[in-house]
Amino acid sequence: MKPHWFFILLSVSAAPRYGTAIQDDVRELSDGNVRLWPATLYGSLEELVGQGWIEEVAEDERPDGISGRERFYRITRAGRLALKREAARLESLASVARTRLGMAGA
Repeated sequence: MKPHWFFILLSVSAAPRYGTAIQDDVRELSDGNVRLWPATLYGSLEELVGQGWIEEVAEDERPDGISGRERFYRITRAGRLALKREAARLESLASVARTRLGMAGA
């Protein structure tokens, strides 16, 4: 999974969000290491919709007070599963790295 996809899925797993809110949340989640420029963000959102991992929130399901211009996205069941699998894969990689680094210092 592309790293920025991981962070986008992580962002919308907490609550439905629109583009700028996703950008800001990803920047915060990654301690500023992942910055989503508009072309990357909106292209990724389209790809994630195509994968079936996120979906656009219907207008009548959006939070009150939100203009019709923003497109909100939420994670799907398949997206949550993909995110969990990727998190497990990353944990496994980190475990291998910790073990190897621990052995290197011995």
